[in-house]
Amino acid sequence: MNESGYSWPEAMLTLTIMVVIFSTLLPLSFRMLSGLEHKKHEMRAKETLYQGALLYKTYGISEGVRTEEGIDYEWSAENGQLCVTFPSSFSTEMICTP
Repeated sequence: MNESGYSWPEAMLTLTIMVVIFSTLLPLSFRMLSGLEHKKHEMRAKETLYQGALLYKTYGISEGVRTEEGIDYEWSAENGQLCVTFPSSFSTEMICTP
């Protein structure tokens, strides 16, 4: 024990806890957050697909853009198939109706 009251085992325990936090918990939480962000974009793209289908069936509009939180979800209807394109973290993704 030194003059401030901390011992060597306490220091090692603190260091171990810090290593566990920064080497496992932070990367895990980052991976979870990025996965949730991707799922949120997919959900909004599917909502846009649904809204595009309604507009296509009701008014005959064959393309459009929906902007949500600064991200453009572009939909188009061709040959009876609806597709939505949206930017992802690495590239542009496309979701189409079967």
